[in-house]
Amino acid sequence: MRRPGLALALYGARGCAALASLGCGDALVASPFSRAALEADAGPREPGTPDAGEPQAPSERADPSVVFGAPCVDDAQCDDGLECTLGVCDPELGLCRYTGDDSLCDDGVFCDGVEHCDLRLGCRPGPPMTCSDSTPCTIDVCDEATRSCVSRERDADGDGDVDGNCQVGHDCNDLDANVSSLATEICNNQVDDDCDGEVDEADCQAPRFDSCADALQISASGSYLVPSAGARLDYGSACSTEASTLRDLVLQVTVPAGPPQDLDLVARASAGELALAPVASCGGAAAEAECLPGSFVSSGESVARLHQHRLAAGPHTIYLWTTASAPVQLAVNLQPGTAEPTNQECTAATTLVPDQPVTANLAIAGPPLSSTCSTDRGDLFYQFTLDQAADVRLSARSLDELGQPRISLRGSDCARDDSELSCNEGSVAVLHHHSLAAGTYRVALSASGPTDASLLLRLAAPSAAPDTDRCDTAPALVPGRTETVSFVDHLDDIEAGCSPGFVDAAWALQLDQPSDVLLLARFSPGDAGSVGLAAEACGDNDVRGCSRPGANPARVSEQGLPAGRYRVLLESALGLPATITAAVRPARPRALVPTSDACIEALTIGGEGGFFQGNTLNADNDFSASCDFATPSGSPDQLLRLALDRPRRVLLDMRGSQFDTLLNVRQGPSCPGEELPGACSVGIGDDQSFLDLPLSAGEYFLQVDGYAGALGAWFLDVFLMDP
Repeated sequence: MRRPGLALALYGARGCAALASLGCGDALVASPFSRAALEADAGPREPGTPDAGEPQAPSERADPSVVFGAPCVDDAQCDDGLECTLGVCDPELGLCRYTGDDSLCDDGVFCDGVEHCDLRLGCRPGPPMTCSDSTPCTIDVCDEATRSCVSRERDADGDGDVDGNCQVGHDCNDLDANVSSLATEICNNQVDDDCDGEVDEADCQAPRFDSCADALQISASGSYLVPSAGARLDYGSACSTEASTLRDLVLQVTVPAGPPQDLDLVARASAGELALAPVASCGGAAAEAECLPGSFVSSGESVARLHQHRLAAGPHTIYLWTTASAPVQLAVNLQPGTAEPTNQECTAATTLVPDQPVTANLAIAGPPLSSTCSTDRGDLFYQFTLDQAADVRLSARSLDELGQPRISLRGSDCARDDSELSCNEGSVAVLHHHSLAAGTYRVALSASGPTDASLLLRLAAPSAAPDTDRCDTAPALVPGRTETVSFVDHLDDIEAGCSPGFVDAAWALQLDQPSDVLLLARFSPGDAGSVGLAAEACGDNDVRGCSRPGANPARVSEQGLPAGRYRVLLESALGLPATITAAVRPARPRALVPTSDACIEALTIGGEGGFFQGNTLNADNDFSASCDFATPSGSPDQLLRLALDRPRRVLLDMRGSQFDTLLNVRQGPSCPGEELPGACSVGIGDDQSFLDLPLSAGEYFLQVDGYAGALGAWFLDVFLMDP
């Protein structure tokens, strides 16, 4: 490498023709790189960047994407301390040459705008997304979940009816949630409740069951329909929502003369949230004995359930809260009295007998036990003892679809957070432990709703767990090879992970050199899962990256991963078969795509793939795509060329792009080629375009485009693997 002083001397001798405009000639002249010249031309640099008086090349003034700094003899002298710049020593000039990488500034947040790399200041924020349409009748916000602007019709009181000042005939009082064109006219309140221009008209309804004096009288088992129109919030509740539409109703259940009876009360509504609470005296201050919040079940209904044991003959008052005006359906069951469960404490666990199922009513109050599989409801506790090591299988299933059971297997001191061995939640929750050591264990049973659940314990001779079930026995994951796992006999037993409560599997990934890695997982239809990359230790804090929740296929990637051993984690909600692939290439710097706006400018992708970034803001709309259903005329696009010398499996991933993307693969040899079947992918929000294609040898063109007219900064990760 040439010494900086000699480089400048030689530059003056042989570069005069090129620098004639700067005053270069036979006589000795002031260097254009002198401190005085540069300070006069560029001004001082900001702190943290190369000094303003240090040599800079004239090309900096012509190319704003490059900055030249201090003299150097190797790259190690060109660290400017900025997180997004790459400094190398230019061997011709003997000066540090700095370029920026905008992608290193991306904070992953869409609504705060696109960050960029300032070569003098480092990462700088972009202008936040501006969503206002200047219309007072809409509420315009940037929605991070969909990575787009969302415009909602104005509904200040949240009653589901838009402001009547914006749409004639709708909400005539957008500050009162009980008044709207959707409401029922209530009698004798001197209010136009239904916004039809009349007050207390003939078809008005009087609110019913809204007070202690007008409680719904229930004296026998059966089904009851309770209207909530016109009801107000009279008594309050510590367990109910703070929604402005909250209202309460009063129920009075009379137990007939005779022995004590149990009351099982289930309330359902097609809209709104529900809650129930028994009270000692109707209308009394702080009268609630316990509060049972409702939950939403798979049918979409809101359900709340109250089960009281051994009620004495006579009247018993219950408050019912709802946040909607929809009627509430009650199912009331009075039955012979039973004792309240005694196993609501860890120290009072009921013994489980193998192969003998027990039924548990999970309509119970109380705080939930801390668990990786969290619920917001109380637990019932069970126990079993092993005299010797055994395989243990626990299963819990809902008997009425009023919630999903959650089982947590714990040590004997089950109240401690660190005593949990594993947990699972689902319509059928299952845990299977291989060769569980002798000892006493506790089982905490809870649910996402007030369901009746059946709990079953099975024991078998001890056996070995699958090698993929634990990090310390994880088999090697060969790059480019797709592995299938059935999840049979797997547990949620790996500390590291992305999806608590999901059964997991692990593989070992060995990198012999710094590498770029893309992990790709596919799950069975109806299942959900995640893929993650973790350090070899596989502890709680060792996760390096997780896929987006709910994505299928799921993927996670990292550029410039240091050489070493890592763990690849695959997790499944239902434990159905899934596949995992690791795509690996030698680490490569990110490549900027400044133009590539037409065939003649198409940037060529090398034989090892790479990570590319560009921006379509200044591009033209050159090509159409079969999957652009929203705008057949297309969006601004850029083009990249891919030449394959042999058949390859090609992964194309646009995660991180700042707009709704469209990626289209065309086959040449002539540009732009013909679109391949099944090779057009639309990416909306966080689910950016992705293609996994088996391609034969030949020439291809990658059309980077936007969906529905979208445009902006994009990223494209290209991995090439042997099929």
